[in-house]
Amino acid sequence: MKKRLAAIVCAAALGVTALTGCASGKQETTAAGTETTAAAATEKAAGEESKAETTGETAASQEAAEITYWDTVGSVSDREAKLAMIGRFEAQNPGITVKYEGMEGEAYKTKIKTVVSANNLPDIFGYWVGEQFKTLVNSGNVEDLSSVFEEDTAFRDTFVPGSLDAVSYDGKVYGAPTSITCMAVWYNKAIFEENGVEVPKTYEDLKGVINTLSDKGVTPIIVGAKDRWPLLGWYSYLAQRIGGVDLYNEVCSGDKNFTEDAYVQAGEEIKALAKKGFINGCMSVDATTAEALFAAGKGAILITGSWSIPTFTEDPERAKDFSYFPFPVAEGGKEDEAGYLYGGVANTLAISRSTKNKDAVVKFLKYMMSEEEQTLSVERTGTFSTVKVSPKEENMDPLAYQFSQYVSDGVEGFIPYTDQALPPEQAENLLNALTAIVAEDNADVKAELAKIK
Repeated sequence: MKKRLAAIVCAAALGVTALTGCASGKQETTAAGTETTAAAATEKAAGEESKAETTGETAASQEAAEITYWDTVGSVSDREAKLAMIGRFEAQNPGITVKYEGMEGEAYKTKIKTVVSANNLPDIFGYWVGEQFKTLVNSGNVEDLSSVFEEDTAFRDTFVPGSLDAVSYDGKVYGAPTSITCMAVWYNKAIFEENGVEVPKTYEDLKGVINTLSDKGVTPIIVGAKDRWPLLGWYSYLAQRIGGVDLYNEVCSGDKNFTEDAYVQAGEEIKALAKKGFINGCMSVDATTAEALFAAGKGAILITGSWSIPTFTEDPERAKDFSYFPFPVAEGGKEDEAGYLYGGVANTLAISRSTKNKDAVVKFLKYMMSEEEQTLSVERTGTFSTVKVSPKEENMDPLAYQFSQYVSDGVEGFIPYTDQALPPEQAENLLNALTAIVAEDNADVKAELAKIK
């Protein structure tokens, strides 16, 4: 798994623009004779008339087409970017109206679960790949998009090789993967310098940084624990750095469980961080607020992904304060695996099986995944696209460009997002266990982790 993810990301990082050649149509011969030629011409004219009528019908149907689009939204700038993209699409496709609704991650999960049970998914929606998406597919509510890719090979070939595998089951394609993301340890350089601490090379060094900052009255770590998933950045990195990549993948696949020594130790470290490290009241801070607090200089460290870069760079002067470092190697861990990043193919677009406007929805899907729109997205965030694009450095914020180069050149491989790799029920149990470990002073770490089944 990790090798395939690394290959996908490397292919995306190359920024190779897809080349679409001229289609080679099947040649037809015309029989000699005026009568045959006339008949062929008549048939051709009739075909063109029929095609025109069909096109007219399609255009007419699009005049009244309103499609619903739901997705997660991480920040004000993210929402504004999506609305701007929708505006461009509607301008180019008069008659098609896109009704957009963006929600924070946990609220989004809850709402999707509710509408799935009522067979009332929006026409097109974003979701996370992995077991969670597979569960949606198995519910029978997600449209099979195999024909979309089979009939439009030029569209199919714009995707980075291997990326469609993340949304394919039993030989059918159920989504259009949108992004390849990863999480790193982001830090405020100014806070580090002002307090005389340096970028840590080991986890023991990191604990020293945390203690120094805490003793000086500085919030060491901002984490949006209210949304639960931000805790996974810390826990998953610790588990992998302590236990290694092989154990990590075995636990994600279900071959081993969360009571392995490395995972219990990672839980104990999370518990210690909650007492001295995490921002006070972290259980009432959501991910969006955590991102904003870090961007405002209210804390020294935040584990997050490239999706946060637009928030960090809203203030060009303050943006100079931010940088990143790989999660440090843990004592007893494998140093040669300290270069792994937490991430991979992360999100996909999918279409509801019950949509009444499939043609319009597919057109919108293709527009969102077009080279032009994906290039704009990459240049804005630095997040890798699953579409082969060639972003220009001069169009990117320096921080976004630097991070994209770090990911493409400086990592050993990838460990998958834990909550996406696990079946939904098990992922929910993991999030609940971490919440208890962080929020409850008397929580028994091993006992909580034993509940993850």
